[in-house]
Amino acid sequence: MRAEPDATLTSIEILPVKCPQCGEAQNTLDEGTDPLSRDAAVGCMVCNYVFSADEYRRLLAERQREFEGLHIGDL
Repeated sequence: MRAEPDATLTSIEILPVKCPQCGEAQNTLDEGTDPLSRDAAVGCMVCNYVFSADEYRRLLAERQREFEGLHIGDL
């Protein structure tokens, strides 16, 4: 059973994470998949690197901290 999009993607801030292999922040995600679920397939659009679930969560937390530090307010 898939989670409803409103219950997952819009309730959290999802930012593209930097790929540890090529450094790009262009991610792919299986359609309808919650990127924070254990079976999510999040990858790099540029080099096709596939993130492990724990790695993706760690990199997402780092990326969210980077954006919080920008102090750009509500867009």
